[in-house]
Amino acid sequence: MLNIDLVDNLYASLSKEQQQNLCSLLFKNSKQTMNYFRRTKDISLSKLETLADFFHMPLDYFRLGNSFATNNVNGNNNYIGNVSLSNNLLIENDSLRKEVESLKETLKAKDEALKAKDDLIQAKTDYIEALKAQSSSK
Repeated sequence: MLNIDLVDNLYASLSKEQQQNLCSLLFKNSKQTMNYFRRTKDISLSKLETLADFFHMPLDYFRLGNSFATNNVNGNNNYIGNVSLSNNLLIENDSLRKEVESLKETLKAKDEALKAKDDLIQAKTDYIEALKAQSSSK
C-alpha cells in the first residue's frame, strides 16, 4: 500500500512548477491532482515508477511500512534529486507520528466503547438483581 503521507510531504516540499511537472508526468492530460492517491488509496505500478523516478528513490521507499534504509540518496544535481537522508527521515518520522496519533485515537475510541459495554452489562446486572430481590420479597 502507498505511504500517502510520505508522498504528500514530498509533494508539498516542491515548488509550484515542480508540482505541476510531477502531476503532468503522473496524470498526463488528465485534470487529476495528488489527492487522487488519497481518494483511491491505490497506485498503479507505472505511476509508482514515475513517482520513484521523479524523486530518485527506490520503489519500496513509497510502500507503507517499508524497511528501506540507506545512507545514500543519489540525484542529478537538481532540487528534486538532492533530497537529503535527514529530510527523508524527517518526512518519514512525521508520517509515522501521524500514524501513531491515529492509532492512539482508535485505541481511545475502543476503550470508550468497552467502558460503555461494561456500564451496560453492569446496569443490566443491577436491574436483574433488583428484579430478583423484588420477586423474593413478595
